Amino acid sequence: MNQPAILQLDNITKVFPHSGSAGDKQQPTKVLDDVSLTLNNGELLGLLGPSGCGKTTLLRIVAGFESISAGTVAIAGKTVCSCSEYLAAEKRQTGMVFQDYALFPHLTVAENIAFGLRHQLKTAKKLFARPDRSKIRQRVGEVLDLVGLQGFERRYPHQLSGGQQQRISLARALAPQPALILLDEPLSNLDVRVRHRLRAEIRAILKAAGISAIFVTHDREEALAISDKIAVMWQGKIEQIGTPESIYLQPATRFVAEFVTQANFLPAVRQGDIWQTEIGSIAAASPSTLGETGELALRPEEITLVPEPNSKFIVRERQFLGREYFYAVEIATGKIIYVRMGLGLAEAIAIGTRVKLVFKSDKPQIFLD
Repeated sequence: MNQPAILQLDNITKVFPHSGSAGDKQQPTKVLDDVSLTLNNGELLGLLGPSGCGKTTLLRIVAGFESISAGTVAIAGKTVCSCSEYLAAEKRQTGMVFQDYALFPHLTVAENIAFGLRHQLKTAKKLFARPDRSKIRQRVGEVLDLVGLQGFERRYPHQLSGGQQQRISLARALAPQPALILLDEPLSNLDVRVRHRLRAEIRAILKAAGISAIFVTHDREEALAISDKIAVMWQGKIEQIGTPESIYLQPATRFVAEFVTQANFLPAVRQGDIWQTEIGSIAAASPSTLGETGELALRPEEITLVPEPNSKFIVRERQFLGREYFYAVEIATGKIIYVRMGLGLAEAIAIGTRVKLVFKSDKPQIFLD
């Protein structure tokens, strides 16, 4: 028999009432609009989108910190939230990891991790007349081993680095063995070097624990690195959900292409077997109507620059990013095209150089008008 999905969201809608003056006729704010998704056992889901798209509100609804206006939330096959039912946050079998760690400063690492365990042992069908200290110590040791911080039991949060504090926050969430871990922008307070290292560690820890997780982020690279699948959100809706590869290589909407891949968009007209644009032509991937119009989406890495003295295209900006150069090229209409080129592809091109743009993709993505 198949196990039920760890999380099932059906037609979630959330409306915040307008909080203005009595005479103000402004409409209530709909922050989530008919959102549905399924998360299976062991999957890591990234909720990716810009500020204000509804991703944090959706996470808070799953956690039990927000009510809903319509729809249902089920965790491990059990309905925990609907318009007629509501299960308190502490009874939902979820663990929460906050961006500011939320550790108790007066408690040691071991005491922070054990905090939720004591509550669990006291309330789980009255199995224990008092907290079982040996079981607590054993579980604290297990999760510290899992997050790679053995020997830190007696330290206090202020004695830890930001990355270590976040791993302790994750250990505390994992300790009661919840069905689902929820992470609210867990890496946003860390510097770039620590963020890059910790995102790999968080994925490895969650996979080793065999637990499902949802994490909120506005960082596309972070979502691509950690997730098994990504739900891209915009204006309260899920624009696309899929694997990191499918989201990046086959964006379903113009917004996903722009937000996730940072694509350039060029007006395009179908002429025979090609799409004609203001920077050149590219072969059409499939039959289409002659004269059809749309926008060609090209990721920055799908374009190569070649110096061309007679070209009308000029390099206006160049940034050295370590492994690559990032160029801004002005075309004849004044539009800026962004290009990424690896160090091994060519010599650096100076600002002011006239160039031609060469398409590297033979499968153009067109968003039809």
